[in-house]
Amino acid sequence: MSRSAYIRLGGGLDLVTPPDQLAPGAALSCINYECPVTGGYRRIDGYAQLGPVVPGEGPLLGVVTFNDVVYAVRKDVGANTATLYRLDTANSAWVTVGTAGGLNNGRHEFVEGNAYATEAGRCLYGVGGGRPFEIDLNGTFTSLTAAPSGAKFIALHSEHLFLGFEAGSLQHSNIGDPTTWDASTGGAGEIGVGQRLAGLVPGTGGVLHVLCRDSIQTLYGTSSADWQLKVTVPNSGARPYSGQSLITPNFVAERGITSLAAVQEFGDFQPLYPGRLIEPIFTGDGLANRVVASGVSKGKAQYRLWFDNRTGVYMSRAGITTVKYPTQVAVAHSGELLDGTEHLLVGDDQGVVYRLDNGATTFNGTPIEAFLTLAFTDLGQPSMRKRFRRAFWDIRSGTDAQISVQPDYDYGRNETARPRREFLDYMLGGGLWGVDNWNEFVWSVPHLGQEPMNVAGTGTSINFAIYSKSAGSAHELLGYDLHFDLRRQRRG
Repeated sequence: MSRSAYIRLGGGLDLVTPPDQLAPGAALSCINYECPVTGGYRRIDGYAQLGPVVPGEGPLLGVVTFNDVVYAVRKDVGANTATLYRLDTANSAWVTVGTAGGLNNGRHEFVEGNAYATEAGRCLYGVGGGRPFEIDLNGTFTSLTAAPSGAKFIALHSEHLFLGFEAGSLQHSNIGDPTTWDASTGGAGEIGVGQRLAGLVPGTGGVLHVLCRDSIQTLYGTSSADWQLKVTVPNSGARPYSGQSLITPNFVAERGITSLAAVQEFGDFQPLYPGRLIEPIFTGDGLANRVVASGVSKGKAQYRLWFDNRTGVYMSRAGITTVKYPTQVAVAHSGELLDGTEHLLVGDDQGVVYRLDNGATTFNGTPIEAFLTLAFTDLGQPSMRKRFRRAFWDIRSGTDAQISVQPDYDYGRNETARPRREFLDYMLGGGLWGVDNWNEFVWSVPHLGQEPMNVAGTGTSINFAIYSKSAGSAHELLGYDLHFDLRRQRRG
């Protein structure tokens, strides 16, 4: 008697659970897919270049969007200095901001905010091992000459500008005045951390998390009159440039991605380990010490990491996947335009700035290759052999494209004959009247494609390996309806 079972896809990459215990919708391997919070797997969006190559040499040292203007920092040719540039979109050119060669040749971090308590006081602040600087809404560059030099990290907290020094010092400006650093007035000051700093991340409840190499500390209070620095996570720290705040702070510790969740008792925090399922890539592959940049996508509720081998990780509450770019990310920034549109930037090791997502369907012209190997499913009967017949795939697509699907049986045992690879052709999906955009769907096409596939073969379990290479819009794999017959019990 023929039977059917529907397998919902989702859950992301799982490298720690035994294969025979994995949820059937999980992934054994996954490159260039993401886990939408609504479920399933979606091929990632790409990126597009902004402007020409930034003048200078070496990798980009910083990139940021402020007041709808893109800024970038790069080392000067033949000199141990760096220059800040802004992108002149009208002329597709990079224009020097401030003095050419006026910045330190080092990695630059930025923070946008308002320490002056007025809308006109919103500014961009940056630092990269030299003097910090300020850019106001008019684009005016001001070096904060009264501030100490040498900081690597920067944050705005309780109307103070904070500078983090790698050696373990946390210094702040006068309240409401980032240009003044006069400790004699009682406004500015220094807080000793006692450990090597790795980042500054704002937290829930008006606190500032101080990420250190061997601990996570949290700064409570609103001024030098009541600052309190407490150790939140002892004996486990963060890696530089991995800290981001997306509802809760996220960072990379020794064993992978960690987050801090607020607890009710005394307003404290406790560590969580959302990256547990992909821990082997951080420990076995050593990627915990190879983080080069991080960011967040608020629109997709994702925390993103990039490593020094052109790979990265996208994490949402629905799961974690890995990505691989043809370019090497050096720096990243997550921001917004004035109209609220998300503006995600990365800068590479060749001096090029790219905008992520935003409808990009390629890696700056290079088709996106995507791989997904799903977990095996025994349909709740691990000892029963089955005759698998057909699978019907639920695919939501925004493009004409083709994916190849390769079934496999019995956890990849060689004794089982391997079926041939099938190709699924699917079209631009249908739309809903008054909901979808006119140029993004096809008339008389179902809103959700259900593509049939021959999976003839026998075994106790089945899984699928999926591959696509496309310059078209992303597709989503939501699940599959598997048709099969029960045969007999497995024999010894």
